[in-house]
Amino acid sequence: MADTRLAHCFSYHPRQSAKSAKIRVPFVAPQSTLLAPRLACLLRQIPAIIRAEGPWAIHANQLRIGLGEDSHRLAPGGPLRLGGVDVPHDRHAVGHSDADVLLHAITDALLGAAGLPDIGVLFPNTEEANRGRDSAEMLRLAYDRVTAAGYRLANLDAVVHAQRPKLSPYKAAIVDRVAAILGVEPNQINVKAKTGEGVGPVGQEELIEARCMALLEKNEP
Repeated sequence: MADTRLAHCFSYHPRQSAKSAKIRVPFVAPQSTLLAPRLACLLRQIPAIIRAEGPWAIHANQLRIGLGEDSHRLAPGGPLRLGGVDVPHDRHAVGHSDADVLLHAITDALLGAAGLPDIGVLFPNTEEANRGRDSAEMLRLAYDRVTAAGYRLANLDAVVHAQRPKLSPYKAAIVDRVAAILGVEPNQINVKAKTGEGVGPVGQEELIEARCMALLEKNEP
């Protein structure tokens, strides 16, 4: 069993006592010298652990990771649509759809993890039907494709890069909104925010960016 293999790696095996002319001194290795062989043992067990059944089993083919990124120019006039929430601000994101940079990054992360075409292929900005389109609708349709491919969301972690506004007061609402769009629990969604430190396109408030990592699990047959 995989858990037995792991226990074997981290169990203590006394080493041969050192000998001297007059006395026998038990040799006890310091923890630092025990770490390397234990890690080596663990690494040797990884292929077996992946194949094993039980609580320690890891089924690599059941997990998929995706990365999504997006950016939009900023222009005068608010509000700022972010994560399906209208955040009060004196600037807004410019785009063919509603320019929700966070939902676009999440959409691409989910599609990428499932090995599906990206948001630009599914919802091209050359189609009039997508002009001003609600990004929540696009995310919902994209996630429908993900679930149809046999996957479900384990969790996602996203970061928004914006000089202003401060997003801390709106994070909970954004998390709840994203969870509602996907039909998952809020604890599966995490959103962070960073500034541009006053430099570059983000720092000069010319641009807003978002990145997202999504982890998918294969549905049980």
